[in-house]
Amino acid sequence: MTTASRNRVLLGAALVILLVLAGALVAGRGGGEARASSLSRGPGGWLATRRYLQARGAHVTLLDRPLDYVEGTGVLVSAFPWQQGLSMELAEPLENHLRRGGTLVLAYSGSFGNAAEMLTLEALGLRLEEKRKPVLNPFRWRKFAREEWDLRPGPGVKAAAAVRVWAPRWGPELPRKSTVLFQTPSGEPAVVVIDRFRRHPGQLWVLPADALANARLGNPGNAALLETMLQRLGRRWIFDEYHHGLISGPTVETVAFGRTLDLILLHLAVLYLAGLLTLARRFGPPWSELPVVTGSAESFLLGLGALHHRLGHHREATLQLIERARELDRNLVIPEALERRAANAGPEELVALAQEVARLRTGPSRAEEADIVMDRENAA
Repeated sequence: MTTASRNRVLLGAALVILLVLAGALVAGRGGGEARASSLSRGPGGWLATRRYLQARGAHVTLLDRPLDYVEGTGVLVSAFPWQQGLSMELAEPLENHLRRGGTLVLAYSGSFGNAAEMLTLEALGLRLEEKRKPVLNPFRWRKFAREEWDLRPGPGVKAAAAVRVWAPRWGPELPRKSTVLFQTPSGEPAVVVIDRFRRHPGQLWVLPADALANARLGNPGNAALLETMLQRLGRRWIFDEYHHGLISGPTVETVAFGRTLDLILLHLAVLYLAGLLTLARRFGPPWSELPVVTGSAESFLLGLGALHHRLGHHREATLQLIERARELDRNLVIPEALERRAANAGPEELVALAQEVARLRTGPSRAEEADIVMDRENAA
């Protein structure tokens, strides 16, 4: 492959990669359902939960700033997955609310891959663990992906109906010293209440986010769970909508995170361009393969002679001829005049000198011997 062809291939590959990245960015910015958001009308949103609480007389506040701005007590609801607002100190504001004696409701998504959810639960000591192993059989995958659970009441809990949710693949590892309100079909805790979590005066509720989703409140057990929470937790509720995209204005956290992300993307772009330039650059000087000479020894020698003739190696060839003749026959006497002619030999002199060296090696012919004898007799 020539250098021009290789550059065209690299340019085409770079264009395809840029188109794929642009498509991913457009798809990521497209309007989709904000799951577990109290503003979302989708099946996974919590709009029906918020409106139910408001209809029952609860004072509902939508938080459009980071969690550090939460003051006082009441019920703070933070439902996953978050759509924005990732930072390394996510759990500290949540614990501060528990320190003030407030109630924290954490709704886990049941899936794996949301960085904010993993970091937050890990910092709170509620590490995510796998609840269901995925199946590799394509015929059983649809059944696995659409599996639903009926959460049964826990020990000592009286409930009229079960809470229906999508079967989560991942869930937090819940402490043993917690009150189990509902449990999975296998008997593991699913909805729990933890009093004095980490010795804080507040109370922590952990439940699947799908339990209070819009598409689930039509089920009697799910609606009863929401009513139970309203009766036990009071009528002052704060929904964390900042991490679902509701922002009143640019905050320090958003600006800092955006600047960091821009620098990372700029760094990656520079590295990508440097890699493209390195691959497009030729390694070493250009060169081409010499044609392979095939055939008999005669054609090889003719080709070799034509190459030397084109490069003008007549003088070097004549000197090499005399040197090799002396090496083969140590008794060979080459006249000095012949060597002087070899020092300035051209193409015609090369052939003539080669013939003379050949005659010196083989000796004079009969005609030449006769001429020599006649010259000696005439001289006498």
